[in-house]
Amino acid sequence: MSANNVIGSFEDSIEQGISLVSQQAKAQVASTVKTAATQTTGNTFVTQSSTQSDNLSQSLDAQGPTDQFNETGTQASQNKTQNPQDNVKALQEKKQLEQEDQVDREKKLKDTRQKLQQLHNQVYYDPTFKNRKKEQTVQDKIEREDQEKEQKQMVDFEEKKKKEPPIALRQAQTRAEINRGASG
Repeated sequence: MSANNVIGSFEDSIEQGISLVSQQAKAQVASTVKTAATQTTGNTFVTQSSTQSDNLSQSLDAQGPTDQFNETGTQASQNKTQNPQDNVKALQEKKQLEQEDQVDREKKLKDTRQKLQQLHNQVYYDPTFKNRKKEQTVQDKIEREDQEKEQKQMVDFEEKKKKEPPIALRQAQTRAEINRGASG
């Protein structure tokens, strides 16, 4: 084989591929138009281009992916446009279920918050702050006892002061003891 023959066969292959792709695209467009017309009007009509595209798609069945795409695309479009009333009912049911779920979530959240608050009170708040109140009462009691002792000491001190001799007498006694004179 010469180089020209090889290049020529590549060119021919590319041209054949391009023509097959364009024919497939035309066939796909025709089948999509046919399907859309059938779904919207409910009537099936056949045109020359659609019969040619059907013949072309039958000849290309060996390739497969185009048929799978047509079937999948047709089924998806049929599912979307089956019945608008069913869609409305489904949406209403979905909204109702979402509302019920929301109410359930709120109720569970409220219960959980209450349980958490109770647990918080039992584990942290009550032991910490209620004991402080008790400790404060104990501290208050100790402070009161200290004040009572101080008051009692003040009363005792005042009583001792009353029992002591007058200042003049004490000064006279201490003067005599400090100035003993020559004897002592």
